[in-house]
Amino acid sequence: MNHIFSSLATEQRKQKIKFFFEKQKKELMKNKNIVLQLVKRNIKVQYRNSAIGILWTVLNPLLNMLVMYLVFSAFFGKDDPTYSLYLLCGNIVFNMMRAATTQSLTSLVNNRGLLTKNKIAYSVFPLSCNLSAIVNFAFSFIALIAVMVVVALAYNITVFSVNMFMTFVMIPALFLFSFGLSLFFSGLYVFFRDIMHFYNVFLTLWMYLTPIFYTTDSLPSYMVPIISLNPMYHYVQYFRAIIYGCAYGTMSFPSGMETLTLYLIGIITTVTGTIFFNFTKHRFIFNI
Repeated sequence: MNHIFSSLATEQRKQKIKFFFEKQKKELMKNKNIVLQLVKRNIKVQYRNSAIGILWTVLNPLLNMLVMYLVFSAFFGKDDPTYSLYLLCGNIVFNMMRAATTQSLTSLVNNRGLLTKNKIAYSVFPLSCNLSAIVNFAFSFIALIAVMVVVALAYNITVFSVNMFMTFVMIPALFLFSFGLSLFFSGLYVFFRDIMHFYNVFLTLWMYLTPIFYTTDSLPSYMVPIISLNPMYHYVQYFRAIIYGCAYGTMSFPSGMETLTLYLIGIITTVTGTIFFNFTKHRFIFNI
């Protein structure tokens, strides 16, 4: 008898979870046109008053890479002719997450006018910020290809491989991770505005805890398991394996377990962020 009741309770929980996510899907599909308009607006606003406009999406990662190369190459990349490529691989992946979450953080408060005058799903604002970050990542990828061409010609090595197509496998997982964080922090920001200052400091710390400009080989052995607890470690290393691995002499497709790890991190983060966001959204209107 207890077994029957336990099975019924489990089935009810499954039905509730299924209903919850189907509701979220319907809500987003209903607002898909609004999401597309917000994505366009985000990209236009980002480069509205700049002289070269959207070209900054290509120049920004190149300039960041150049600064980091000048600062860190003497310490970490002096024996690696492809160090610039190593830097850029880590930089554009981390910056996609950074841009998505930073823009999402204030997205609800900044759009209070739309939220108070129109019946719009709250989640479309962090969603549009994450989609905008993917568009920027695509432009950054152009910068990456340019650096790959230069490295290939300068050092007469192979840097292009079929592994590059695995990027399409990784991006959805990174999107899920960033979107989950965006839902959580954008909801939290509605109630605690000071979080923006703490989050900027946290992002700086997070960047240094992620192997962007250094390799895990340069760390003491006891630090590697600690660094591997960082979710962005897995996304950066995965991207490097499929892009930088050819130049680094370790070209191979990432294992199924590595891919599964990325998606597990992304799904768990999205579920957690969605639960928090939906639990608190009924009070947003009183605090925005």
